Amino acid sequence: ERTELFVRGIGSSTDIVRKEMFTFEDRGGRSVTLRPEGTASVVRAFLENNLINSPKYNKIFYSGPMFRAERPQAGRLRQFHQLGVEWFGGDDPLIDFEVISMLNEILSELGLNDSTKFHINSVGCEICSLNYKEKLKAFFDENKDKFCDDCKERREKNILRIFDCKNETCMMTLEKAPKTSEYLCDTCKQHFDKLINLMEKSNINFEINPKLVRGLDYYTRNVFEVVFEGIGAQNAIAGGGRYNHLVEEFGGPYTPAFGFAMGVERTIIALKQKNIKLPEEKSIAICTISENEIPKALEIAKITRSNGIITHVLSYYGKISKQLKVADKLNVTYTIIIGEDEVKNNTVQLKDMLSGEQKSMKVEEIANLMI
Repeated sequence: ERTELFVRGIGSSTDIVRKEMFTFEDRGGRSVTLRPEGTASVVRAFLENNLINSPKYNKIFYSGPMFRAERPQAGRLRQFHQLGVEWFGGDDPLIDFEVISMLNEILSELGLNDSTKFHINSVGCEICSLNYKEKLKAFFDENKDKFCDDCKERREKNILRIFDCKNETCMMTLEKAPKTSEYLCDTCKQHFDKLINLMEKSNINFEINPKLVRGLDYYTRNVFEVVFEGIGAQNAIAGGGRYNHLVEEFGGPYTPAFGFAMGVERTIIALKQKNIKLPEEKSIAICTISENEIPKALEIAKITRSNGIITHVLSYYGKISKQLKVADKLNVTYTIIIGEDEVKNNTVQLKDMLSGEQKSMKVEEIANLMI
């Protein structure tokens, strides 16, 4: 993407833009950046494809690789993957709750909801946040000697970014900082209270975290993170919030929006911590004794593939011994062996690659076995 997209969207004062982007010039002398997050790119595509003139509400999802130039550690990689959703067109807190509920359902289906907690806060709107920032600056100035040099720089660019600091002394000092909730305007307070009321009536595990501001400047009003204890310092496996002015920032009309992104690698770490194994995609390798059985192999492959089963026809490897070695390396669920007798009887030899068990089976029974 053009570097300007992230500078304008994420914010020039954020750690992502200041320290973590892979930025370079292309052959045309334009500054381009490997995307460090997905929302800014989605908003750009939303406008370029004129979705703004579609029905009032637009629900969009995405998945793909993101890139940040930071020190790799558990749960933090230079290339990582996110899946995310964005809901454009509404400012009702019910929308915020709907999106949060969907994420909670995803965590529940993965078996993680009993080990995760939603941290929720409101950062206010462009009006009430100004008052809060002034109070926070006054607090900072009173405790200036307790903050690191990075935080002193953050104070000048965007005071909210001091909450991103991982320095222990800074974090301890911020325990006594003013809370955003104390400075919300009436509209933002009502908006936040409605969301909390909906959360309290649900079965979602959550807490209000007054220090949560998220690391991106485009957020307004409600923000949240999903925290999983047990994966080290990088314990947020998902996060998001409301961004009512980002579409405007990129040249579109006022379009309130709410969304989240979920870190794939961090979620996998959480699953491993809990010893949760997800159902694996089933796959088949089809081996033939000679070329005469290839038509039958292709016929069976058509059946299995139409049932969504990953299928490898290995006849082109030549000898059956070579085909079986390749099947073993592919780590398939089953291997099907077809010889002259199998073609004659419309059967196959089916080998379970995990147990090693092998048995004869009618061709029409194969798809049922894999359900």
